[in-house]
Amino acid sequence: MPGRKGPQHPPPSGAEEPGEKRPKFHLNIRTLTDDMLDKFASIRIPGSKKERPPLSNLKTAFATNDCSSEMMENIPKPLSENEVLKLFEKMMEDMNLNEDKKAPLREKDFSIKKEMVMQYINTASKTGSLKSRRQISPQEFIHELKMGSADDIVTCLESLRVSLTSNPVSWVESFGHEGLGLLLDILEKLISAKIQEKIVKKKQHKVIQCLKALMNTQYGLERIMSEERSLSLLAKAIDPKYPSMMTDVVKLLSAVCIVGEESILEEVLEALTSAGEERNVDRFSSIVEGLRHDSAQLQVACMQLINALVTSPDDLDFRLHIRNEFMRCGLKEILPNLKCLKNDGLDIQLKVFDEHKEEDLLELSHRLEEIRAELEYPFVLKLLTYVKLLLNPKQTNFTLQDTKLLKPFLYKQYKAKPL
Repeated sequence: MPGRKGPQHPPPSGAEEPGEKRPKFHLNIRTLTDDMLDKFASIRIPGSKKERPPLSNLKTAFATNDCSSEMMENIPKPLSENEVLKLFEKMMEDMNLNEDKKAPLREKDFSIKKEMVMQYINTASKTGSLKSRRQISPQEFIHELKMGSADDIVTCLESLRVSLTSNPVSWVESFGHEGLGLLLDILEKLISAKIQEKIVKKKQHKVIQCLKALMNTQYGLERIMSEERSLSLLAKAIDPKYPSMMTDVVKLLSAVCIVGEESILEEVLEALTSAGEERNVDRFSSIVEGLRHDSAQLQVACMQLINALVTSPDDLDFRLHIRNEFMRCGLKEILPNLKCLKNDGLDIQLKVFDEHKEEDLLELSHRLEEIRAELEYPFVLKLLTYVKLLLNPKQTNFTLQDTKLLKPFLYKQYKAKPL
């Protein structure tokens, strides 16, 4: 399988050209993925929000001389303008700021940039990797994951999750490709064991939470999307019996569908197909089953993934096919009940689903108008009936309202009497 491309970045917004195809998904990505793709707004101090549990197999103290030498190296010294600007860029990278947030900072006066850099250096020397408290390095986590102690793996993964969340991007990059590979190795072993014990599922969830924390950075997102087995393992981890874990899994898959190129969508669908075949069920059945659960968070997350899958393809026929497959899996019966629930997040997702369904119907009607000169009227009527069945497979009647789509065609081509 060829290597995956990283996430695609949308072109700058501007005036819409005539005939330009509007984006298939109009919600901000944050709405779709909740806290999944939130960016760091500032340098977070490790352990400031939640204390990391200790790792029993890791050493517990720095060598005094090493710590002292590092402190000496980080004492602020006179910096040239070029050095200040380089450190300024590194500071913004460690803060995990996107380009939109970097732009106004780059426009500030040099004196302000220098002051921010000095604060950044001072913060790093007092907290960060130079704290007098114990700071676990990425390499130590990698060593612990390689050891694979079954007794302490939950504690290790929880500590890793906090570190991935609270440390700057440079720390995440040090954990990097090797660390991600080890996390996927653990997840693969847990899934392959096919043991339904709660402790096993808890370990799976801890790994997925680490992947979620890793995806909170652009670097981590690209790393996960480049790993061929990551999507397959996530698809196999979907389990409505464990709603909290499933909520995190479908959020991850939603994020990948939205920020990735269309080739990524095909790989997500392939992963869902393989997972369904392994369980001997329809590939979308687990997602639809999640909508039946009492967990509101899981319901919202499942509708997010459905919208991401249905609206991402550029091809109209592909979108119709995926939507119709979800309908056949039971979505048609569930939708009326979901619309009766009072949940703002769910209402947004249901509205998106309905709006895009109507847009696709309109696009289909335009397609019929474009080929009307090549078709005979009876065939057009049958074709429109078929189109309606695609969008609503259980409705077989053809109403007078539907024929209004044919009026321009009938009047101009056949001079037929009004319907």
